[in-house]
Amino acid sequence: MTAASSRFWLWRLPAIAATAATILFAAGFAIALRGAAGRPLGQPPPPPSRAPLVRGQAAASVLLVLGDSLARGTGDEAGRGFGGDVLDELKRRGPVDVANLAVNGAESDEVLDLVRREGVRRIASASRWILLSVGGNDLSHAAPRPGAPNASPLESVSRSRARFAANLREILANLREANPNAPIRLLGLYDPFEDADAARAVPARLGASVILNWNDVIQATALGAGDTLVVPTFDLFERRPDRLALDRFHPNRAGYAVIAARVIQTLPPS
Repeated sequence: MTAASSRFWLWRLPAIAATAATILFAAGFAIALRGAAGRPLGQPPPPPSRAPLVRGQAAASVLLVLGDSLARGTGDEAGRGFGGDVLDELKRRGPVDVANLAVNGAESDEVLDLVRREGVRRIASASRWILLSVGGNDLSHAAPRPGAPNASPLESVSRSRARFAANLREILANLREANPNAPIRLLGLYDPFEDADAARAVPARLGASVILNWNDVIQATALGAGDTLVVPTFDLFERRPDRLALDRFHPNRAGYAVIAARVIQTLPPS
């Protein structure tokens, strides 16, 4: 089945089959992430200095990394994440400071709260590049807890998708208001449940159709936000469990490296 045809497979299933399979898919996501709710956002650090590093040397540019555990680099054995690889490449072009404000477990409403803060807006206004990963937790946390009364997985995922789209519009609007010119690179979602063990619990193609549908929402929401591009990651992990960390959800070092390479490909050369 092609990716294009799988996008709408979920919605054409009979209602009972779709509901049962979605319960399994959502439960798999919840097992992967629930329990790592992250720490409080707290106060953001002060804006990076824009003063020259030494007399006669140009001031460092700023790379701002925002979002969830992927932006934080969770699962990377080296503790770098894709932001670390992108930073290394940018440093080859000149001096660069990085501000990574990502929080493990953050949903889109928490990221929105963060980018509305004056300190973060100051950092964003001084940034030359902005990297953003958000949405995976909105989807995974949409799964009703087992035994929850009157819990409909399809309705829960649908409501979460609508809330996520609204939050993402506001996140991008706030970032663009703070900085009209910096390239914003927004990660798409991937399917971590394609290896043999996960496929026994979650139908891989059904999981893919849900994620592809959310990626369509991300792509549509990013339109009109200036120099904002969605960086696809779905194909990078398709049939590639070797790029996943031990939790079988987050990328490992190799997974983050291929994400970073794709992000770098989208950045302006200077």
